[in-house]
Amino acid sequence: MMRIACHGITWGRDGFSTAVKEIAALGFRGFEAFAFVVDDFGFDRIAEFQSILAERGLMLVALYGGGEMHDPSRFETLVAHNTRIARFLALNGADRIVLGPGRRPPGGPTHDHLLNMVHCANEIGRRSQDLGVQTCIHPHVNTVLETIPEIDFVLDRVDPRYVALAADTAHFRKGNPANERAEVDVLTRYADRIAYVHLKDWDPSLPPEATGEGGMAVIRDFVELGRGQVDLKACVEVLRKRGYDGWLTIELDYTRRTPYESVSMSKDYLERDLGLTT
Repeated sequence: MMRIACHGITWGRDGFSTAVKEIAALGFRGFEAFAFVVDDFGFDRIAEFQSILAERGLMLVALYGGGEMHDPSRFETLVAHNTRIARFLALNGADRIVLGPGRRPPGGPTHDHLLNMVHCANEIGRRSQDLGVQTCIHPHVNTVLETIPEIDFVLDRVDPRYVALAADTAHFRKGNPANERAEVDVLTRYADRIAYVHLKDWDPSLPPEATGEGGMAVIRDFVELGRGQVDLKACVEVLRKRGYDGWLTIELDYTRRTPYESVSMSKDYLERDLGLTT
């Protein structure tokens, strides 16, 4: 049975408390966060973190980590960092770590960049598995892992015992704009490798990026579910046929409304048009 969760990204780092409150108020039980919660709470405040979620009837389902896995000089640091995230997940009863790739080099990644990513992801996956946590690599626009050929290259070489795919419907489509079925094609090709899903929509008519806090790019052309060009119905059908029984997590990087309004719109679309419930 597919279950619906919500990512706290729309509220931002400073909005963690509000995110927990409003996500629960919208009826969600599953919650994903960025790995900053590991830094903010640490291992000496896990009970406090658990209490915050339990008070709202929420459960942690995943944390988003990763980093510059294509850079061999960062191998040890990133393996240690993401293993720490996996340990935090395990202590909170969660079993998915999402690996976001590093920033895309000028001209795109080289063969060696991708091989370095494979090596790093495999080691993170091996150590996380020892903690009972599944590692899921997440293709993402403007990173080392963006296009379908890059996704094929990496998934052909990572060890499937240790590394699964975190599918993201909008990143598949936006990262491969010439292919109007990119999201469906990738989901279909790797249906048996998917262990986690971000549901997201994309409207290419909107301004794509702006500079946010810390100089990071904010992706502004991702929109509420059902408001863009991603074929979400076909994506969910692929997952249904495959028998996917994991989490589908609503994620929206940027809102022109309020986080509560945007997530509410996406939730309504899932329930009304796709027959999914929280």
